[in-house]
Order: sequence, then C-alpha cells, then structure tokens
Amino acid sequence: MDFTAKTNLDKLMIILRGFGLIALYMVASPILLYLFSLTPLKNSTIGKNIMLIIIEIIITFLLLLLFHKVLKKDFLDFKKNYKNYLKIVIPYWIIGFVLMMFSNVIINLIISDGALAANEEANRNILNNLPIYSIFSMCIFGPICEELLFRASFKGAFKNIIIYCLFTGLIFAGMHVATGITDLNLLKHWKELLYIVPYGSVGIAFSYAYFKTNNIFSSISLHIIHNSITVFFILISFLGA
Repeated sequence: MDFTAKTNLDKLMIILRGFGLIALYMVASPILLYLFSLTPLKNSTIGKNIMLIIIEIIITFLLLLLFHKVLKKDFLDFKKNYKNYLKIVIPYWIIGFVLMMFSNVIINLIISDGALAANEEANRNILNNLPIYSIFSMCIFGPICEELLFRASFKGAFKNIIIYCLFTGLIFAGMHVATGITDLNLLKHWKELLYIVPYGSVGIAFSYAYFKTNNIFSSISLHIIHNSITVFFILISFLGA
C-alpha cells in the first residue's frame, strides 16, 4: 500500500481507508481470540501466552503484506541512513517523552488522586499475568502494527507536517484512551480524556519522526525504544512492590 493524494477526494479516501484499517484491526483481535479460545491452548498460562502471540503474529503479518511496498522501500533506505535518521528524531522523542511523563504526573497526582490511565492499568495487569506475551506484544508487535496503522496509512493525505502530526498523534492518543471509555457520556469520563495529553505527546513525536525522515522505520524504531523502556520500568516496579 503506497498511495499519495493528488486531489481532495484522494485525501478523503486515504483518511477513510486509514480509519477502516484501524477498525478492522480492532475487530480482528477479538475474532481470532475467540477462535483460539476453542482450542486446548486456553487451559494453561503457557498456552494463553502462545495463543496470544500467535494472534499478534497473524495480524502483524497481514499488515506487513498490506504495506510491503512501503516497508521494502523504507527498509533499504533506513539500512543506509539509520544513524542520520535517529539523530534527527530522537531529540523530538525525548521532548515528547518528557511531556508525557510530566503531564502524567500532574494528572495522576493532582487530578486523578494517583489513579493510572485505564490503558496503562490494563497493560500492567496483562504484563503481570501474561509476561511473555506482553513483552512481545508491547515491544515488537504493537509498535510495528500501530506505526503502520496510525502513521503510514494516513501520510499520503497530508503535506503539512503540523496538521499530519496533530491528526495522527491525537488519533493514536484517542485509541489508547478509549480503553477507559465505557459509554458515550464523555463528561463522566473527563478524567480519562485528560490522558490524551500524555499519549498525544509521544504520539506526535512518532508522527514527526515518520514525516521528517519519510521512513516508517524511524517511527517504528522510536516506538520500540519507548515501549521497551516503559516495560522495563513496569517490571522494575513489580520487583519493588
């Protein structure tokens, strides 16, 4: 999938296609989970880890096939220029990471009385209960799939880097915050909606990395680094608990 908009209609189609891919991604996981739940794998912790990893592999493989042209082109480019690309984008990720941490502290301590974002709480629980699957999912499969869905699928519709970064960064943040939204009464979930700021901060950094280098592996690399650091600190917190 490699398409750049030439008309406003093209832009609209790219955006609609991007949302369609995200919707399919959200639907595919529960369907595959249900199918695998019919197998004996569900009866043990190791089996659950294996089952979930297989699901992640299937979904990631399908996305890799869908974006194979972009991935092939960008891989060859990234292989030659990765040092220059990382020098360009890592400072912006650091800014996004600092803003994420700072806004998280403010929301957690001042507004939410120490409560974590629903998405973070869910990740912690899964990491605690299914660590093998969680590490693979959060550090490898998740970053690859999310960068293809939230970054690569929309890029052809935008020529302005600011609009692109805000659009894709906020969609990325919104999907993560949606974990804690249980109904359409958004006023009731106003505290959870505040987490759009920290998730959006790092999401915008990933978007900037991709747009600035025009290489999806720049943002995938940053996302892997970011999630790996996050998982490391969560595991450290478990040891201290």
